[in-house]
Amino acid sequence: MKSSFRLFRIAGIDIGIHYTWIFALALISWSLAQGFFPQQYPGWNTLSYWITGLIAALSLFVSVLLHELAHSLVARARGMSVNSITLFLFGGVSNLQEEPEKPKIEFAMAIVGPLTSLALAGIFWGLTYTVGNKESQFAAVLSYLTIVNLVVAIFNLIPGFPLDGGRVLRSIIWGTTKNLSKATNIAATAGIVFGWVLIAFGLFQLLAGNFLGGLWIAFIGWFLSSSADANRKEITIREHLSGIKVKDVMNLNPETISPDISVEVVVWDIFRKHHGRAVPVCQNGKLVGIVTITDVKELSRDKWAETTVGKIMTQKPLYTVSPDDSLQAAMELIARHDINQVLINSQGECAGLISRADIINYLQFKQELGAGAAKD
Repeated sequence: MKSSFRLFRIAGIDIGIHYTWIFALALISWSLAQGFFPQQYPGWNTLSYWITGLIAALSLFVSVLLHELAHSLVARARGMSVNSITLFLFGGVSNLQEEPEKPKIEFAMAIVGPLTSLALAGIFWGLTYTVGNKESQFAAVLSYLTIVNLVVAIFNLIPGFPLDGGRVLRSIIWGTTKNLSKATNIAATAGIVFGWVLIAFGLFQLLAGNFLGGLWIAFIGWFLSSSADANRKEITIREHLSGIKVKDVMNLNPETISPDISVEVVVWDIFRKHHGRAVPVCQNGKLVGIVTITDVKELSRDKWAETTVGKIMTQKPLYTVSPDDSLQAAMELIARHDINQVLINSQGECAGLISRADIINYLQFKQELGAGAAKD
């Protein structure tokens, strides 16, 4: 997730926060200090409400982190790679390098999250009985965590993608029909519908005078609906790319350059004339780097003529695919690293690159001419 900051690692998994998490922490702390705790525990002083609200809000996000860790650890146990966990405005997300390959893997990975939240609710409920003073700040935090973890568990079991319940639903339909696309469409449609229900309910709350609560509910509904629709489109794209290899789309006569030519030549003779954003850098037929418009922007214009490409090109990391790799693999690499293109390396030989634009143009071409446009 963009704009996230790494905090620490747990079991080899990077834990980070998105900048929106700060707003969520402040909002939840404020609502607890000004609303929930004063209503439930009258008589405290203002400082006590704010300290308790902040501790409870932080503890909530620790609970969310444990929920996401459960997803991640089960995914890793099933052979999947997990890059990181990011806490953000609407909770947390486990950043997986790939989607589950089997429905039973997705089921196990999805169901463990709500079960973890349910277990946490039980633990906090049990701890409340160990506290002598039921009106203390400690007891208040435990009570709040019991309620909120129970709500998180129930909410996530709603059968609409991308909630855990939606993934459970998808895994069941996928396992029954053996059709991932159909299962995704059904689960995503349920997620979109549920998202719009939340938006409608949030707007109703706004009109009823609950401005902050209504706005929050509407935003959650919008997020769920948008995420479900994006996932449905992603699966559709994967279907269109199924069976297509990089060599079926790549330029058979790619433009490449030597590291010895000047930046000025690259800008005017390649980027301007060919409307490209990047070009592979090769020496003696071997791939040695890539130079992009971003690399050029970092160099003062008056130094273009005297600076060679070799001095500004990107050498590491170089993200590559082979001509025999699937087009889907190239697209996933581009999306995962948030880049515009990947290089094509054919047994060590420099074979060009394939960009987002190439993939989009191919999809548009295939859509216009129909499924028959797929190359045999």
